[in-house]
Amino acid sequence: MSAFQLFSVWSVVSGPVASSGLRISSLTPVATKLRLALLLAVLPMNASAASYYVVTDGKAGNDGSQEKPFPSVEAALAKVGGGQTIILKPGIYRGPMLIDKAYAGTKAHPTVIKSELKWKAVIAGAPYHVIDNLADWVVVDGFEVLGARYVGIKMEADHDTVANCWVHNNSLGGVAMHNRAGGLIENNLVEFNGSHVQFHHGIYADGDGLSIRGNIVRHNAGFGLHLYPSLRNSVIACNLVYGHASKPGIIVVCPDGGGRNVIVNNTVAENDGALAIWHGNGEVVVNNILLAGRNAISLAQQTTNVLVDYNLCTQTEDRQGAHAITGDPKFVDAGRGVFWLKPESAAIGKGTPEYAPATDFWGRPVAKDRPPDVGAFAFVPALATEQARVGWYYNWAYRFAPASGRDMPDLWALPTWKP
Repeated sequence: MSAFQLFSVWSVVSGPVASSGLRISSLTPVATKLRLALLLAVLPMNASAASYYVVTDGKAGNDGSQEKPFPSVEAALAKVGGGQTIILKPGIYRGPMLIDKAYAGTKAHPTVIKSELKWKAVIAGAPYHVIDNLADWVVVDGFEVLGARYVGIKMEADHDTVANCWVHNNSLGGVAMHNRAGGLIENNLVEFNGSHVQFHHGIYADGDGLSIRGNIVRHNAGFGLHLYPSLRNSVIACNLVYGHASKPGIIVVCPDGGGRNVIVNNTVAENDGALAIWHGNGEVVVNNILLAGRNAISLAQQTTNVLVDYNLCTQTEDRQGAHAITGDPKFVDAGRGVFWLKPESAAIGKGTPEYAPATDFWGRPVAKDRPPDVGAFAFVPALATEQARVGWYYNWAYRFAPASGRDMPDLWALPTWKP
């Protein structure tokens, strides 16, 4: 409610307004309480966020309850405003979904737009971006997003989050977040996006203080992570990036003078190059598996004063550091998209704790009593056993046609089988 609306409501319930302020002193205690109750009844309750629901066949006049859900995110926001949680029931929703800047949340109460069940609310098709957010402090969580003529998810404001989404088969790229502050891109599957190897990428982002972590980025047209043109004070951690045939898996482009970014515990394999840094100064590159037939680590375009150490490469690289690891990481089954480590992997226990994340890819606390493992996935003995993969089929980590009745598992759920 605007200041003018608040003024008008108070005028109705309390009478004329004196030049010195609101005139309530002449009211009796009972009348005062009554008028305050009336005022509170018409004000939106923003002190604590509420949850509202959306379904594909909801009605515009509904109140957003589970029994009377809204028909769209836009309809929900128009009724309840920002700072609330809007939950989409399973179904296929036609894009685009536009979140206007008027619906910004706050740090304490972000605007949360989420799928009730992960990947079961599908946002499909748009003449530009499928999900286009213009507001600060917005969380987009758990959707399947496909069919954009531009980008699948475009975040155009600060302190925004894209989490747990499956973003695929969009014409110009997967997830974009340009020149933003404090953004988080976490635990997304970003694949098969783009149609031009030079301009279309899996995740295309830059800004100040971004966190890009725990994502699986594979088989996009250009780079996996294209962090360009000016990334600074950001963390790129625990991502698996593979299958980019024409470009390196990750490129980090810093502003003049460097970006002081940390690239740690990523697994980058089966791309045309692994990691490239331009204009770097103060960057930290540690605990990564960086595999490429040539130029696994490229420090170019006036890059200087960069710490590169404790990384595993298949062959010796220039400026690889005193604690460099050279050899085969011994993945469990890379051909099926499974980059877990075998017991004989050279990546186990070879990292440095100084820059390691507090939690691993699966969200478990990293052990403090031993050096961390190198790469996105900490070694889990049970995962290297044949029993852990009973029931697997060819290309296990990829979705089959729905009619087959077979699907990929949740790649962020650590299998529970124990020997």
